[in-house]
Amino acid sequence: MTKRVALVTGAGRGVGQAIARALCQHGWAVAVTDVDIRAAVSSAASIETDHEPGWGETLALALDVRMADSWAFALSETRARFGRVSALVNNAGISPRGGVEDTSLALWEHVLAVNLTGAFLGIQAAWPDLVQTRGSIVNIGSTRGSRPMRNLVAYGVSKAGLEALTRQVAIEGLKVGVTCNCLAAGWMDTPGERLIQASLGRPDFPAGLVNLIPLDHLGQTVAFLLAPHARHLNGVTLHLDSGLHIADHADLIFQPESRAPTSSAFQSTSNPSSPNPPESN
Repeated sequence: MTKRVALVTGAGRGVGQAIARALCQHGWAVAVTDVDIRAAVSSAASIETDHEPGWGETLALALDVRMADSWAFALSETRARFGRVSALVNNAGISPRGGVEDTSLALWEHVLAVNLTGAFLGIQAAWPDLVQTRGSIVNIGSTRGSRPMRNLVAYGVSKAGLEALTRQVAIEGLKVGVTCNCLAAGWMDTPGERLIQASLGRPDFPAGLVNLIPLDHLGQTVAFLLAPHARHLNGVTLHLDSGLHIADHADLIFQPESRAPTSSAFQSTSNPSSPNPPESN
């Protein structure tokens, strides 16, 4: 393999952009993909603007992770530009609030389609490349996959499923040299989270918080998981959350209110009909 090639989903902003940037810094050629092509182009341009000697290249692509044909297109374009994919980072995700009583079937199906089915479709589509390159997969999970919080029923279940998918794929990759790990992230300051917090009455988010996870720290941790010296990590869920998975507050000064959001709160963050829903971990 002459070139390390990664495809990162939901890389138009926030977490995904930080991951794409970190991989470029480590010499990876990166397909910067997002459901919003304008965000993908802007993100790739931002990374290229900061380009330094030794950095890898970028390619901006539209990718709706819920659609198998969209995956086929993105992988075809990536191969044509860089060659076979040797790393897949499933980061695209949405985190609308909603409890058991107020989560509609449409919202439930939309969250699982993006956060869980999207990752499965990507793994399935990229599998031939990953087998050829003996590549690696990193799924971006959440502390809420193992430590639930009220009003995150669809999100929490989707991230728990992502951890199970990680272990299953790791098992199936043993004989063909493909590794799969999950990076369970804690609370981060992302564009999508700012929208949600504003809808819940916290327009000043993240003022007053400590122990937020810096986006560049998460990006560099993904780069570590894809490095040769991490090759024997497989089927692991690594918590990058300041200890949130072992302590309800982890010294965070406040948590979102445990109350059901209004219907208007969903419209800007999780409406399945929205053309460009925010993507975050």
